[in-house]
Amino acid sequence: MYRILITNDDGYISRSLYILYDAVKELGEARIYSTELPRSAVAHAISFNKPVRLTVTEFEGYKVYVTDGSPIDALHLAIAAHDFKPDIVLSGVNVGENLSLQHIFYSGTVAVAIEAALNGIPAIAFSADVHWFKDFRDHAYSGLIKKVAKYLTQKILENGLPENIDLISVNFPSRDKARKCIKLTTPSRIRWRPVFEQRLDTRGRPYYWLQTMPAELEKGTDVYSVVVEGCVSVTPLNINLGKVPGASIEELRSLISSVPLD
Repeated sequence: MYRILITNDDGYISRSLYILYDAVKELGEARIYSTELPRSAVAHAISFNKPVRLTVTEFEGYKVYVTDGSPIDALHLAIAAHDFKPDIVLSGVNVGENLSLQHIFYSGTVAVAIEAALNGIPAIAFSADVHWFKDFRDHAYSGLIKKVAKYLTQKILENGLPENIDLISVNFPSRDKARKCIKLTTPSRIRWRPVFEQRLDTRGRPYYWLQTMPAELEKGTDVYSVVVEGCVSVTPLNINLGKVPGASIEELRSLISSVPLD
């Protein structure tokens, strides 16, 4: 029987966590491990300098293992503390899209999938362009998520991921933009550029509030597919950041050979 681990970075009260469970529970033994509180944008944070707790509770009829640590902690606790080595890890569905490399590197949702891939476990990170937990209570929208999640999970369990793909990042468009289409995409490099608004506190001292300016959209990317076309975006990712073309390696070798060490 397949083992399926479901986790997220929005905390165990997120309805979307249980949408994933319902989508795949018939495919094998599915377990839910989640954080106690939302831990969005923590990326690859792990608890090295403090103890972490893991308790079992029930939420809206679902059994869930809850940790006060990070999403990465939840994954490792499942494997190392409970000896639950999954055949696939599903992360999400995140409240908010994770489009572009910029968001991928920030995201706790994608970080769990990356950590699974580092440990040789196929993984899918699911994110949605929504703002509130309640958006997932829309039956048509949750139905779309379930169909995509079940299909992809089943195929990967049966066949594995294609060669040189370690994980996939799936993004759903907002409810008002969603159309019946799904596209294979590449990740944009930048989702937004930072703009800081200067304000004054009650004592007249300046502080800065981060604003964002959308980056230019490119056809064929995850951002364009979701935001403009209203399609589900499926983005394959490879965790081998050191895989650089040979010619570039030789150019860098030549460069460092001239470093003045004497």
